Amino acid sequence: MYCLVCLAAAAALVVLLSTFNGRLEPSWGDNIQLGTVLIAIMSVYRLALKAIVEACVGQGAWVWVSGFRKGKTEAKLEDFKMFDEASRGLYGALVLLWRMKASHFACVGSLITILILGFETFSSQMVTYTEVPTVFAGKASLDTHPAPAPPRSETWHNIASNGFGEKSLMLSTKAAVYNGIIASDTVPNIPVSCETAHCRWPVFPSLAVCSACTESLFNTSCDSQKGCSYAMPSGTSVYDQAGVPSEHHFTVAPSNGSSTFPNENFKAIISLFDIMSSAKTPRDNTIQAYQCGLWFCLRSYNVTVTNGVVNRSVVVEWSKSDFVPKSSACYDEYVFSDIPPRMNAKQHARYSIPSDSLRTLREFMDKLMLGNALQVTDAVTYDTDWIQAMDTATKDISSLSGWVSRLALSLTNDIQLTGIVRSNRNSDYGGTAYIMAPRVEVNWYWVAYPVTLMVFAFLYLMQTV
Repeated sequence: MYCLVCLAAAAALVVLLSTFNGRLEPSWGDNIQLGTVLIAIMSVYRLALKAIVEACVGQGAWVWVSGFRKGKTEAKLEDFKMFDEASRGLYGALVLLWRMKASHFACVGSLITILILGFETFSSQMVTYTEVPTVFAGKASLDTHPAPAPPRSETWHNIASNGFGEKSLMLSTKAAVYNGIIASDTVPNIPVSCETAHCRWPVFPSLAVCSACTESLFNTSCDSQKGCSYAMPSGTSVYDQAGVPSEHHFTVAPSNGSSTFPNENFKAIISLFDIMSSAKTPRDNTIQAYQCGLWFCLRSYNVTVTNGVVNRSVVVEWSKSDFVPKSSACYDEYVFSDIPPRMNAKQHARYSIPSDSLRTLREFMDKLMLGNALQVTDAVTYDTDWIQAMDTATKDISSLSGWVSRLALSLTNDIQLTGIVRSNRNSDYGGTAYIMAPRVEVNWYWVAYPVTLMVFAFLYLMQTV
């Protein structure tokens, strides 16, 4: 009977561990875990195996006091007690081993009894758990997605009319421009919604603002009486007065492009502007000339959340757009064309910028990108705060590129937050939320421990019988 129970427990142990090895830890009703079931099986296994060993050791006692000792020193009655205690616990088993000096077959039973006592301890080593990301479906009672699509836009029309045919930007876009110009630190990306600490989204496209700055050529013209003037091909210029040992001139002006920064027809240009400065000292005169541009573009993003930290990277950037007149659209538009497959844009998706939105934004930007700064003594005079921010950013091409990138990102954030996604297609880019769940890893060498003891116990039983 006990042999069948022992075999059934061993089979249940092997089947249970084989079934869940490499899978997520199961959980049954009333929070019953795999470890609980494993301990229950090992308890039944231990009791059945111990009952077999007890019977064998008890039989060994009769062998000891009868025929095995015949003709030698007579056995004592208390030896029955020694054998009985040896089959029940650690102390009795050790006493029997010491008394018999491993000269009696019952010592095998004592050794098995000692090893059986470690079942509960070593059963916990049979299974280890590795935390792995697992798809989180969310709570059934909540009608929310655990990782909704990040803010994105397919078109943008964040302008308003005053009723007299004049159009202006909405306040959020104006604030984005102001913040981008003045920001001296990193402009944060738009936060994403992730119900857990780990989320992943498919690559998704969205309207964005791209930017670039490049150094420009300039012509120098000097006069011994008036000083020197420096002019860019687009016409923007600064000058140095003759006879003034130290001075600083800075100017910003809208531009229509030049050979170094062309006003390309296939780009929806937001702003082109020149930046030029002259820093004169008694020993040197440093002239800097740059052309910068901002334009609407299409970007695809790869966004993940790992341990609560958002990682965002640009996969592809695309700027080609075609002007589509009102006759074939609701209004004049710049429509992005020949979008690469890597951008993961859905079939028939249309990414565009209405021409009135672009024109309104460009007019607003041109007003800001116009002004001067002058320093002849210690004080610096700025036409506007925006000019002061740009003067601070033009110390070198690296800092200037960082400044215009912050401005582009600030505008991008506003466009993606206030833009429009046609036909409710935003759900196409919904993400997947993950939770860290324990995966079962079976250590089979520890499973061999109770199985080996069972084999020895059965052999011991066969020898005793």
